[in-house]
Amino acid sequence: MATPLPSNFSSHLCSVEVCDVQYNMRILKMKDSVFIYIGENKAENFDEMAMALPTETSEICSTTIMGEVVGCGSEDLAQKLARKLKKQVYLSANVPNDRIVRPSIERKLFEEINNNRECF
Repeated sequence: MATPLPSNFSSHLCSVEVCDVQYNMRILKMKDSVFIYIGENKAENFDEMAMALPTETSEICSTTIMGEVVGCGSEDLAQKLARKLKKQVYLSANVPNDRIVRPSIERKLFEEINNNRECF
């Protein structure tokens, strides 16, 4: 009988409360990339998705895979994350694109990266 290979996937879950609403952040770490889903607790949806990756010239290449092409908040955040993590990032940030919720969630996500780097 063959010995199973170790998985190249690991997951992590954290949450943040903003304006009395709880948001979940689900992280799926893969070998050379990471998928991050952010959505409202008990009302999770998957409305947009973006991808960003660092290039050999230290620039970030990104695109919106699903959702509104113009104004997709996921693409901007995916770029920041790819720059910080130095790897390909898939991101689905299904949160209001306003001045309170999105910045609060971004702060929590970057705090989570700093405190639990092995999960990313």
